[in-house]
Amino acid sequence: MSEASVTVAGPLSEKGGAVKLQARYAVGEFGWIWIATAALFLLSAVVAPGTVRLASLIAMLPFAAMLAIVAVGQTIVIQQRGLDLSSAGLMSLGGILVAQLGFSTGSLLLASFLTLVICAICGAINGLLVARLSIMPIVATLATNSLLLGAIHTLSGGSPMTVPKTLETFSHELLLGIPYTLFLSLAFVAFAAFLSSRTLIGRRFIAVGANPRSSLASGISVMRYQVGTYAAAALCFSVAGMLYAGFIGSASQAAGNDYLLPGIAAVVVGGTPFTGGRGSVIASGVAAIFMTQLGIMVLALGAGTAVQLLVQAGVIVLATTIRHVPALPRRLR
Repeated sequence: MSEASVTVAGPLSEKGGAVKLQARYAVGEFGWIWIATAALFLLSAVVAPGTVRLASLIAMLPFAAMLAIVAVGQTIVIQQRGLDLSSAGLMSLGGILVAQLGFSTGSLLLASFLTLVICAICGAINGLLVARLSIMPIVATLATNSLLLGAIHTLSGGSPMTVPKTLETFSHELLLGIPYTLFLSLAFVAFAAFLSSRTLIGRRFIAVGANPRSSLASGISVMRYQVGTYAAAALCFSVAGMLYAGFIGSASQAAGNDYLLPGIAAVVVGGTPFTGGRGSVIASGVAAIFMTQLGIMVLALGAGTAVQLLVQAGVIVLATTIRHVPALPRRLR
C-alpha cells in the first residue's frame, strides 16, 4: 500500500517530519479495509455459515477477482481526478470482440490481443476527450459508453454470443484448488502497485493526479499520463469482460452493467479519494473481495435486489465517513 504514501509538492512537504506523518496516515487510511474484510467474514460465519465454506469461497473468488481487475482500472482513473463510466461498455465490448474474433481467427491468443488493442484505443479516446478537449470525465466517458453500447449491439445483433471453448476452460481452470482468475487479478494489482510506488513513471503519475498544473510547470507531459491512464483502465475493463464472458459461457451487451457501480464502490470502500494523487490499488483489490462477499452474504439471508443496493450504498457512506475520522493535524510543528 506504499503507492499511496508518496508526498507531492505542497505545504506538507516543506516541513520536517511531514512525509513520515503522511505515510503513517496513509497506512491507516487504506489499512482499515483489511480489518473490515476480516470482520465481514467472521460475521458471515455467524449469520450465513454456508457462504464461508470452502466450496462457496472457491465459487466466490472468480467474481471477486474480476471485480478487483475492474477496481484497478477505476482506481488509477480516480487517482487522475476522473471517473470512467464507460467501464460497463468496455467490459461488454471485450467479451463480444474476443468471442467474434476467437471464432473468426481460430486463435484465442490473437483474438485477445486484438481485443485489447481495440479497447485500449477506445480508452485513449476517453483520455483525449478529457485531457485535450477538457470535457468532464463523467460526461466524456458516459458518451463513449453510449457509443460502445451501440457498436456492441451492431456486432452482436442484440443477442448473446457463445465464446470459444478455450476461453471458457481457462476462466474455470483451477491451480492448486484456486481459480486462475484470482492469480490474474493478483498480477494486475501487484503490477499496478509496483509501477505506482517503485518507478519514476508511478511517481510522476501520482504527481499529475495530485496537481496537474504544478506537474505541467515541472515539465511533465500531463496529457500523456492522463490519456495513458484511460487506455490502461480500458485494458483492465476489457480483460475483466473477457474473463466474465468465458466464465458464464457467453458474451452479451449487458455483461458489464453489473460491474459498473460495484467497481466504483470498491475504490471508494478501499479508501481512494476523488481528490486525485492518493490511492491504493491493493486496498481496492481487497475491497473487491469485501463487496463480493457482502453481496453473497446479503443474498444468502434472503434479501432482495433493493435491499442489496441499500446495503451497498450504506457501506459506501460508512466507508467515506470512516476515512474522514482520523484527520491530520491542521498545523505541523
